Amino acid sequence: MAAYSLPRDAYELLVEALGEKQKAEIFAQALERSIQAIDERPDAAIVEKKGQIKAELRDDLRQELVTRELFEERMKVIDERFNVVDEKFTSLNYKLNIFIAIALLALTLANPTFAALVSGLFR
Repeated sequence: MAAYSLPRDAYELLVEALGEKQKAEIFAQALERSIQAIDERPDAAIVEKKGQIKAELRDDLRQELVTRELFEERMKVIDERFNVVDEKFTSLNYKLNIFIAIALLALTLANPTFAALVSGLFR
């Protein structure tokens, strides 16, 4: 932040009131430093408050939102469940194919036309 300077007319009034230019200069510098300190105090307070609010907001968000680690952990559990389901479907698909093959074979052997054809071939 820029340094504060006392306006020229205010400085001239100080010189007139105090009677000496050196005393007026010392008094003007003291005023300028005081005004500078007053200006900087709110800035420091704002920066400090900003840091506190930022920390509180970060803590609140961590409590409310899912962190990356928690998300990845839950996704691993879901992936494991899907793998188990995939294995079950693969097993079920294999069993269904065997059932269809046995059913087709049974229907073919139980068909009277097929039975007549087989008996005609072996006579």
